[in-house]
Amino acid sequence: MKKMELTSLKSRLNKKNGQILYAVFAFLLGLAPLAAGVMPFGCAFLCAVPKRVRTGVFIGVLASALLDECIPLAIFCAVYLYLVLNAKEKSGGLPLYTRILLSFSLSALRGAYIAVSGIESIEGIFRLLAAVIAYPAFTYAFMGYFDKKKELYPKKYDCALLAFAFAFSVLLAPFTVAGASLAVIPAAAFTLCAARTRGFAFGGACGVLCGLASGGAATGALGVLGMAYGLLATEIEPLALCLSFMLAVSGYFYLSGGDGIIAAGCMLIGVNAVFIPLRKQLPIFKNAASSAEKRAHDRRISRYAAAFSSLSSLFYSVSDSTRAVSISELNGGIVDVVDRHCSHCDGCELEKREISNFFTSEIRRNGVAAYSKIPTHISARCPNVCAMARDVNNLPVLRGREGEKGLKQMADEYSAFSSILIDAAKRQESDSRADRELAGRIKAALRDLNIECDGVKVIGERKREVTVYGVEPERIGLAPSEIAEAVALLCGTAMSAPEFVLHDGYTLMRLCSVPALHVEYAKISEAKTGETVCGDTVSVFENDDKYFYCLVSDGMGSGRDAALTSRLSAIMLEKLLSVGAEKESALKLLNKALVEKEEEVFATVDLLEIDRVLGKATLIKAGAAPTMVIRKGRLVTLEARTPPAGIMKSVIAEKKSFTLEKGDMIVMLSDGILQTGCENDILPERALPPMPSARALASKIMRDARQSGETADDASVCVLRIY
Repeated sequence: MKKMELTSLKSRLNKKNGQILYAVFAFLLGLAPLAAGVMPFGCAFLCAVPKRVRTGVFIGVLASALLDECIPLAIFCAVYLYLVLNAKEKSGGLPLYTRILLSFSLSALRGAYIAVSGIESIEGIFRLLAAVIAYPAFTYAFMGYFDKKKELYPKKYDCALLAFAFAFSVLLAPFTVAGASLAVIPAAAFTLCAARTRGFAFGGACGVLCGLASGGAATGALGVLGMAYGLLATEIEPLALCLSFMLAVSGYFYLSGGDGIIAAGCMLIGVNAVFIPLRKQLPIFKNAASSAEKRAHDRRISRYAAAFSSLSSLFYSVSDSTRAVSISELNGGIVDVVDRHCSHCDGCELEKREISNFFTSEIRRNGVAAYSKIPTHISARCPNVCAMARDVNNLPVLRGREGEKGLKQMADEYSAFSSILIDAAKRQESDSRADRELAGRIKAALRDLNIECDGVKVIGERKREVTVYGVEPERIGLAPSEIAEAVALLCGTAMSAPEFVLHDGYTLMRLCSVPALHVEYAKISEAKTGETVCGDTVSVFENDDKYFYCLVSDGMGSGRDAALTSRLSAIMLEKLLSVGAEKESALKLLNKALVEKEEEVFATVDLLEIDRVLGKATLIKAGAAPTMVIRKGRLVTLEARTPPAGIMKSVIAEKKSFTLEKGDMIVMLSDGILQTGCENDILPERALPPMPSARALASKIMRDARQSGETADDASVCVLRIY
């Protein structure tokens, strides 16, 4: 009992102390003059505050009225405002428009007083305008501080902070020391605090606004102070304070012509001296949304840089260049080759010019003179034509001077890199785009479920992040799973259970997309009979965006050479896909790397992408063996008749997309399994035996293939189970 009494006493004391602080705060605001005889900040503050602190604020405003130019009018305004606010509160609340209308009535009273007193100069006109505009404007601004929907309307809160900073700077503006306004002291303090807690842009805005209250020279100086400190505070804070101070002092000197520079400089030094030990008590600026996006962007760019660095050796090895030569130089070399061979033959009826022109045309068009392309009437009548073709292909003029060809290849690589960066930028943009239409539908659906809120914000197109503002958890009668299911139905993705966040007495509810599917996998590889190294590569990985990949690559031939080609393909695709590159762009880069190798190399590509968020799969095949999808005991074969990567200059691949269901099993194979002739026995189209796991089915397939006979090629299998 005594404990409860002590708690109640402590609560009353805290409430009383809070009223006293608000009274002092309102008293100081009431003394701040916007213009001669116009002190709107106290009444505007009284009009904006909630009921719990209104009495303390009223006492402060009433005390400041005793120092007004027209004391009766100031007292009347304070009492009138207090009584009307309380009456309206009892009769049904105080909406925004009621407070604004009350502040307009105060503007009318103060404006009438100024008009009756006489307007004899431009200063009088300014006083009248200030009286008419200031009361409603600052009422609206101060209300943003007490609005519980700060996360939903952050700009209103920032506007309130700027209004308070401006008002307290104005309070000391009439007082000067050695030509500098004392308003520089609070203005500089507010500017540094704003820059540290709200960022450089807000700090610069605060500096400019408070500088207007402090005098013309301080406007630019304090603006520079806020921006310079805000930009550097998170990186090198000691240097940030020194540099911002020097820039502010030099700016003040330049704008004032030297008047008051010593006093202003001393004031700034004093503010810095107090700010340095106290600054650690202030939270440093970290805008949750923008900083998260920036960190994600920086992380992705750095990972791209790391991937490109690791691939640089690859591109050096595949960029064996041949020269683009002039027509006359090329033709001259070919003519010499034809003359040399034709000099050994007498009585030939073929025209040497015709043979030379053919080789020149082939080299210019295809870069090589192929035996199969030699016209029949030439190959049948000239015994030396194959030797000619060989010597033409080995001309020094085709192997020297790599400059122009190298530049073209570098341009091709930069183009490929840029396409990958563009893909990443588009994906990042879609992840941060707001969907207002969906937010409206979710708000309506929640209302139908008797969940009232102030607003809903939805970020992202594929992975959704839903924030519901102003909910009352104690009044929600649904289970978390029911709320998640209702939101998931509209978003098109599975959603997490709602998380409630209490922020300054205001409650937010957050949900985000979660993977709809999970993947279990098993992979087995065996070298062909007589080899110790398997030329196949099976790679399984997942990137940060919840895309799951399985890649089966079969290098040309078998043994170490085939293994090198397939591993090169797998590593390259894995690095690019892991950082978010699109499949098509990554495959083009791989094909370019293989095509430009000096020796003939190629590899099959069987790439499966599973979007675990949306539950969709995409299969890309270039020369790969068929893929089997098992659903509810039935088997579907997906195959494509395309050449492997590295054969053609432009990769030819076939893409197949399908929707996944829980319980599906996907079987990816290399040619070695099918060459045993047991594919029909391993996976019959009907009556498939149930398998407890992906490992069990993979082991069965490899065991059955091995029992069917010797493996004439490297054999690999990867089984994925969706659950």
